[in-house]
Amino acid sequence: MRTKNKQPLSPERRRLRRFGVVVAACFVLGSLLGYGGFYWASHAGRGALVSAEGNPVGGNFRVASMGGSIVTEGEFRGSWLIVWFVDPRCPAQRCMPALKRLDSVAARLHQEGHSVSPLVVSLDATAPNTDDLQDYVMNNAPHTVPAYASQSMIEAMTDLYHAPLTKEDGYYIPAPSFVVMSPQGRYAASVPTALDEESLMRRLHAVITP
Repeated sequence: MRTKNKQPLSPERRRLRRFGVVVAACFVLGSLLGYGGFYWASHAGRGALVSAEGNPVGGNFRVASMGGSIVTEGEFRGSWLIVWFVDPRCPAQRCMPALKRLDSVAARLHQEGHSVSPLVVSLDATAPNTDDLQDYVMNNAPHTVPAYASQSMIEAMTDLYHAPLTKEDGYYIPAPSFVVMSPQGRYAASVPTALDEESLMRRLHAVITP
């Protein structure tokens, strides 16, 4: 039986094939490096996870958004970042008032033309479903960004931001202060979460517009 001779590929077809191989290789390599970088950034020692960058409180970090993308402090440059740590298992009567006050004040500051970004980081790295955090925050504080992290990152970040990591009655107690970072990434203030809304508004207004 006679076999059909293969026609040689044209130069254009060869270029396209080489291009496809290169793209596929880059995709695989990028995926491996991305996963490796995320794993390393989430499980390395404290010095490799976070850095104070000269701040007495606060500094850089890597957390995950509800969509799974990585969020760093650099993405908030140009905006006043307000960081708070809370466990979505925290009873509503204990933690929800502070969350709602923060969100309401942030919305009011936005209306005044100030760029403010409240970031709430979950203290519970073992939560089986991130929907718990999303529901906890977004259903009650729509102007606030919820985020979660690995246990190693939570330990490093709470230490950096001077927040407790103490369990009580089956959940981690909320941080007693909102940590305010300037648009340049410098520590600006720690504001008690127990302040009522008007007091919180005055305090943050004084920090943002000295």
